[in-house]
Order: sequence, then C-alpha cells, then structure tokens
Amino acid sequence: MPIKHSQALIAALALIAAPAFAQDATPEATPAPTQTEAPAETPSAETPSAETPATPAPADAAPAADTPAATDAGAAPTAGTAPAAGTPAAGTPAAATPADAAETAATQEESQVGQYYAKSTNGEWTTRCIRTDQGKDPCELYQLMKDGQGNSVAEMTLIPLKNGEIAAGATLIAPLETDLIQGLGLGIDNAQPRAYPFSFCAPVGCISRMGFTAAELSALKRGNTAKVSLRPFGATSEEPIQLQLSLSGFTAAFDELQAYADAPAPEAAPAAEAPAAAAAPAEGEAAPAE
Repeated sequence: MPIKHSQALIAALALIAAPAFAQDATPEATPAPTQTEAPAETPSAETPSAETPATPAPADAAPAADTPAATDAGAAPTAGTAPAAGTPAAGTPAAATPADAAETAATQEESQVGQYYAKSTNGEWTTRCIRTDQGKDPCELYQLMKDGQGNSVAEMTLIPLKNGEIAAGATLIAPLETDLIQGLGLGIDNAQPRAYPFSFCAPVGCISRMGFTAAELSALKRGNTAKVSLRPFGATSEEPIQLQLSLSGFTAAFDELQAYADAPAPEAAPAAEAPAAAAAPAEGEAAPAE
C-alpha cells in the first residue's frame, strides 16, 4: 500500500511540474519571436511606404532628383570654365593680330618712298626698283662683284635706253682707292677689254658711266662672263684687280626690264585717293564724339 501512495504522489508531482516545463518551453520559443520581430520592423518601415502620404514623398524625391539636375546645370557653369578656355579662343584673334601686324608692317615697307626692293632675279642679275609715291617705279639690273676672297669690291647697274645709237647704259661703282687716271677695262669672254673713264667720286665710291651700242649689247647677251679690271691707287700697271661679271641670266633679265620699261604706268593714284577721302568723314565723326 505505501508503494501505491508513492506512485500517486509521483504522478501528482508530474502533473504539477508539467506547467513548469511548459513555461520553460515558452521562454525557449521567445528567442524565435524576437527574430521575427526584426523582420516585423522592416514591414513597419514598409508600412509608411504603403501609406498614401508616402507617395508624395517619392514625388518630392523626384524634385530632389531635379535639384541634382540643377546641380548638374551648376556643374555646367563650372564647365563654363570651358568658356574660360574659350577666353583663350577669344584670344586667338589676338594670335591673329601679330599676323595682321606683320601685314601692316609689310604694307608700311611697301609704302616707304625712296627704298630699293628686289622685283625679280634672273641668274646672277637682280631687277631692283625704287619705291615711288606715284607713277611707275624706276628699275635697273644690278650685280655685286667680288674678288677671289669673296670680298665685295664693285657693283654694276644697267638700264635699257632709246637714245640714238646707245641701246643700254651702265654705271660701275669702284672703291675710292681706285686709280682714276687709268680708268677701268671691260672685256667680254676672251675679247680685248675696252677702256672706260671714271666720271667722278662720291662717298659711296668712284663712278664710271658706260654706254653700250646695240652690237655691244648683243655681245653681252651672247657672252658667258665679262672681266672688269681695276687698278688700285699707287699700284703698277702690271698689278690690276680682275673682277668677274657674270652674264648668267642677263638676256632674260634685260628683256624683262625692257618690257617693263615699255609698259604704260598703272593708274593706281585714283585708287589711293579714295581711301583718303573715306578717312575724312571718319575724322568728322570723331569730332562730334568729342
């Protein structure tokens, strides 16, 4: 009998302890709900998005996206620093101004009266002209003669003439230390040189003027080299200075100069007067501005 009571007691204790075990089981399940609470919080964040007021918020977000666009527009002004690079581009006209200045300098050089300029070159002969303010610029053939060491000694100029028997006139300028009494000699190729006197001396040198007939001019055109002999002052007759006058390109140069001399002068004077007349009103407009 006492054994039966002990079993009944154990069964009663088991019934009493069952709720305690159930309570122990529920706290064990509580950690799982806590994990579900974290996802439940995410729906809570979603619930405001599901609310209708939340829809204006995205609309507000769209303007916020517009504001970045405005910031991009602001960035475009910063890219307006590229206009700063454009400022150099605007400076490119400044780069063009030197070229314009060079052109103006060239025009100024062309407008200078009394200056020599080279019109053309044929072989060893240069057609050089003097700038004038009106009419045709006078031109001549020119060649600089040098000695065997390459030193410049004398120069010769030549122009076509229509004066009776003289077909061309030449001027030779020799150094001041030249013997004027002996004069100079000029021979074409192997022909016997012909003597020409000196006319006078100037600060630039001693000048001899020569006239060539049509036959002598033809000999110059056919020749290859002319020899000019000079005698320094105080030297003996056996110590002349021999200079080579090249005739390369002489025929083409002389014919070109002859055609230029025969051509009529261009009528450039009226065209030059028109800009001067246009400049007068500009000055008249500047006066009232003052």
